[in-house]
Amino acid sequence: MFKNFDKVFKFTFKNQTSTNGYKFGTIITALILFMIPVIVFVLAGVLSNEEDDELKTCGVDRIYVVDELSPEAKFDTLNMLGVEGYEEIQYSNAASVEEALSLIEERNETTSVVLEIKKEYSSINSRIILPDASTVEEEDVENYNDFIEEIGTSFAIIASGVSVQDLGQIMAQTESSVYDTEGYKNGTDLYSDQDKLDQQKNEEILPVFRIILTYTAVVIIYMIIILYGNSILQNIVLEKSSKLMDTMLISVSPEALIFGKMLAIITSGIMQLFIWIAGLVGGMVVGLKIYDIFYGDIGGTVVTFLKSFSEMGLFKPVNVIIGILALIVGIIMYASMSAVAGAISSTREEAASNQSLFVVVLLIAFYAVLFKGISTSNVATWLYLVPFTSAMVLPSGICTGVISTGVAAAGLGILIICCVGLIILAGRLYKMMSLYKGNAVNISKALKMLAGK
Repeated sequence: MFKNFDKVFKFTFKNQTSTNGYKFGTIITALILFMIPVIVFVLAGVLSNEEDDELKTCGVDRIYVVDELSPEAKFDTLNMLGVEGYEEIQYSNAASVEEALSLIEERNETTSVVLEIKKEYSSINSRIILPDASTVEEEDVENYNDFIEEIGTSFAIIASGVSVQDLGQIMAQTESSVYDTEGYKNGTDLYSDQDKLDQQKNEEILPVFRIILTYTAVVIIYMIIILYGNSILQNIVLEKSSKLMDTMLISVSPEALIFGKMLAIITSGIMQLFIWIAGLVGGMVVGLKIYDIFYGDIGGTVVTFLKSFSEMGLFKPVNVIIGILALIVGIIMYASMSAVAGAISSTREEAASNQSLFVVVLLIAFYAVLFKGISTSNVATWLYLVPFTSAMVLPSGICTGVISTGVAAAGLGILIICCVGLIILAGRLYKMMSLYKGNAVNISKALKMLAGK
């Protein structure tokens, strides 16, 4: 039945992948997809680095505080906060700004400034006055304002006249822990039990990961069929119109011709798509690595989740094999539907009309999965058994352990049977329609003709 299939496959695959458009399109798109995540992570790192700049020192050794609200407030307490660069500043109280400036001038201090504090409309406002003889740069003294913003609550409390003893109580550190029932009994909180904490994080990530994996399978099938289904259809119609099949059918069976051409086009599409995915994944890996090196580790939770695959029963070798086979057979099945549409078409106009045969089925399956199969809870079992939907949900379902190996094997078996049946149907329709000269034929009429009615 599939005699000389390999020759048809090699010939079509070579023609499909040898064009400059295919080569340059594949390489350039892969490079763009590689660069996008790298640039995104680098920009994210630069922006976060600018936002999280460490507090810089202000270059001030003494500050004269003029606080009308609390003239005797002890601002030396700010040194106890432990903010680097602001632990050894000397604070002195002054009755007015003029008095403070006079003291600075008399003592010939060049690294002292005046801090005036006023209460206006239920808010505490401060301003810094630089003496004429000060050697402190304006840009540096601005850093003290950043310091005030960082410790704003403590600054406001001191400026309000709270005593050092009361401030110590207010600033007292509190500790808290979280226990589950088992941890409470043995005295181990969740943050001390790293294994328990990792398990909790993994359980939170797993439902999202399942959804992402399902979406990935859906998008792969959808993109390949939409991009290359029409190419399969048009290639089959082109050979009919050019009468090449009159010669080819002498040495090649219709099934081998259809399957060879269809598989060659789909293979070129899958190869192109996986090169693009490899470029995108490579860009994400490089981008994350650059971010980790220059801006800090952000991949801890993800890495922990990936390392826990075996413990959670994910991606077992047998399940992965079934999942990959289901994805490949599912793509071939949908491609076979486009071959059926091409087999009953004699012209490109008829092909455009018959294209809805596989597009409508693809869209129905897509929305069925979207509304019934994308879920963090249980997914309807029938989605894994109906071939048009199982092609999309079975790969992720079996790899993440949502369904049993038995259900997955049954779904894969149904997929294979449906796929082989569509290929045989396409071959017979192709042969039957090769000499047909009548009106345009739809799938319903073609099946009746094939049955002899």
